[in-house]
Amino acid sequence: MLLPRGAVRLRADFGGFLKRHRQGKLEGAAFGTQAQVAARAGITRGALSDIERGAAWPGPATLDALLDILELGWEHVAHAVETDADLRNFVNDMPGGGRLASVPAEEAPRRHRTFLEGVKGNQIIALGERIRLARRQKEMTLVGAAQAAGISAALLSRLERGQLRRSNVFKFIPGTDLRDPPVRVICNPWIARLCDGGDEEGD
Repeated sequence: MLLPRGAVRLRADFGGFLKRHRQGKLEGAAFGTQAQVAARAGITRGALSDIERGAAWPGPATLDALLDILELGWEHVAHAVETDADLRNFVNDMPGGGRLASVPAEEAPRRHRTFLEGVKGNQIIALGERIRLARRQKEMTLVGAAQAAGISAALLSRLERGQLRRSNVFKFIPGTDLRDPPVRVICNPWIARLCDGGDEEGD
């Protein structure tokens, strides 16, 4: 499973937390029944029930979909590794949630995470944040934006969360000087216009 930089693993009570949030018991209104949320996430009601009971962990695509549907961020569901992490980005302010405990670096199992690191990783993560912000400013759903861009909602969700090392949505070209870092270029015209603040309805 790919987690963002600075996160080491999902919270142990992930399933119960997800259920309480879905039911509106932590903050705001309910997001729907198990059947309704499961249908939107593209899984069965039984699969969501297993996740909420803690009997199963969601796969990457399912996790992305559930976080988007329930309007949750990584700061609500992932523990920060103690070293090289800005813990301000991993504070759960939701009622009944409390602050997620940080994990000492030496106790963070490496196999639990595969982070995008380095210059390219930073640019990919920044691109995802930019796309997500622009989409929300346009008040577009993940599915609607994906359809407009001609890609799947699952791909767009992973892109927004900085979880794609490579994609036909973007590419890297060498810098003008050998000492310059590679430059990330957006290959998808619709996403390029969205990020530039253009009219996403155009061709």
